[in-house]
This record gives sequence, structure tokens and C-alpha cells, in this order.
Amino acid sequence: MIFRSFGLFLMVCFVLGAQDSSNLKPTQSDMMVGTRVPRDMVWSAPTSKERWRVWWRGIGASPGSYIRAGISSAFGQWGNTPEEYGQGWGAYGQRYGNSFLTYSLQDSTSQALAAAAHYEMRYIQCKCTKVIPRIGHALAFNFVTYNQDGKKVFNWPSIVGGYGAGMLSSTYTPGQKWSAGGIRSGNSGIYFGFASSLLQEFTPSSLFKKRGKKGAPLTGTPPSEAKGAN
Repeated sequence: MIFRSFGLFLMVCFVLGAQDSSNLKPTQSDMMVGTRVPRDMVWSAPTSKERWRVWWRGIGASPGSYIRAGISSAFGQWGNTPEEYGQGWGAYGQRYGNSFLTYSLQDSTSQALAAAAHYEMRYIQCKCTKVIPRIGHALAFNFVTYNQDGKKVFNWPSIVGGYGAGMLSSTYTPGQKWSAGGIRSGNSGIYFGFASSLLQEFTPSSLFKKRGKKGAPLTGTPPSEAKGAN
């Protein structure tokens, strides 16, 4: 019953978000650990098609989703958490499945809430060129994002999705309280978010194929990103 209601909630959020920016052309680049808007692309609000693609890549169509679950499961195996799983390859498989499901729920919730609020959910690469400002931009982007007008806003969908889905994970994780599970899973999502942002910020664009149409009338560059290099 809980998961049916949760699934219905996600569908409603995506339907609400499907109304935004459908007349704009794609302006994004697929990454191993996510999807970003490169610094040499003119930003525009994501289309509904782009939102679905980012969601699908985030939960299973990119290597990063599997690597993330594998690393998290390895730490769980090392610390024997939860204890009910025990040790051995079978226990690691259970931990891997648990981590993969939890991260998928976190991504789905965050993406659905972002769609309903018409918030940006891709990583926007910094227009700056110096290393320190780029690192600061990457770390800050875990807590801020842009709305459909290009204004910087608090990224509450990511925070609520991360910690909320973490609480939901207590329904299928043995020996885990909803409060502790929510905090642990939410914090884990932020840690991996930091790593993902840094990779998306510093990975050369030449390694990935840009998904965009040349000559498209793209508008809406975020004011804070259009001030030029630092």
C-alpha cells in the first residue's frame, strides 16, 4: 500500500512538471555519473523529455548508478550494517539490492518534486575557469539549483527526496528505525552528490557526446552563470 501510494505520488509530480518548457530544444550532455549543462552551452529550462531522460539515466542507464550502490554496499559489508544480513557474497548481494533500491527511490522522489516545482535537476557547469571557484560551485550545487526563470533557489526537492526516501527504506531494511535510516540515507546521498558534482564539473566535455541541436533558439541563461569567468 505504501509503495503504491508513493508510485502514484511520483506519477502526479511528473505529470505536473511535463507542462514546462516543452517548446525548447535539448541542451544537455550525458555523463557517466549524471547529466550536465556544459559551460559552452546556453542554458534553457529542461523539457519534459529531458527530465525523463535524466531520471532514467540516474536510476539505471548510466554506470554511476551501479558504482554508487556498489561502493555503499562495500562500506555496509565492511561495517556489517545491517547486522541481520551477515557476511559473505550473499549478504553483499542483499546490501547491494537494498542500496540500489534506496538510491533509486531517492532519485525518483527528488526528480518528481523538481518537476512539480519546475526546478532544474541537471548539473550546470560553472562559467568560471579557476579551480577553487569551480570546486565551490560544485559543492554548493548540492543545495541550490535554478527555477524555470533561471533564478537561483534552495534545492529543497533534492533534500526532501534524499531524506524522505531514506525514511521509507526502513520498511524493507531489517533492524532500521525510520529516523536513523532517513538520516543515514540522506547523508549518504549528499556525500555521493558531492562526488558526482565534482566529476561533472571537471570531466572534459570532449569525452562525452552533447545532446543538443545546433542553431536552436536557446534563451534563459541564469544571471549568476552569465557574468563571465572568474
